[in-house]
Amino acid sequence: RNSPLYPDGLGMPTLVTYGYGQQSTRGTIDPEKYSAGVLKKIAVDVRTEIRPWAAGFLTTPTERGTGTCAGDSGGGVVAALQGRGGRVHNVLLGVQAVASIPCEDNQQIFVNPDAFADFLLKASADLGAPLKPSLSWRDF
Repeated sequence: RNSPLYPDGLGMPTLVTYGYGQQSTRGTIDPEKYSAGVLKKIAVDVRTEIRPWAAGFLTTPTERGTGTCAGDSGGGVVAALQGRGGRVHNVLLGVQAVASIPCEDNQQIFVNPDAFADFLLKASADLGAPLKPSLSWRDF
């Protein structure tokens, strides 16, 4: 209850998600169009409220013709939150669990990363970009 997110949560902001998945639906059905493996980022709009006690939330792409695709699951969605003293922190709010198809103009569901904290801390350290567990959005 000491969180600035309680009781109202974050509402329905625009966030940024990252992934290495297919760049378009064509790559999921035509091997000649395969395009996964390149990091991309897109802005997504939150369609269900982000609340400290909620397990996940739904998003859609901000820009028409974009979306997440096969291979993007496990990618993070980040919010820039202003902390004490005006400092802005990029906080991991969710990990993509699933997305609808086709890849363009689709919907994504992100789950609370705290459920996967041990895995995320180890993987981020192994990749050379360790996360700081103190930047949990629940405690921000």
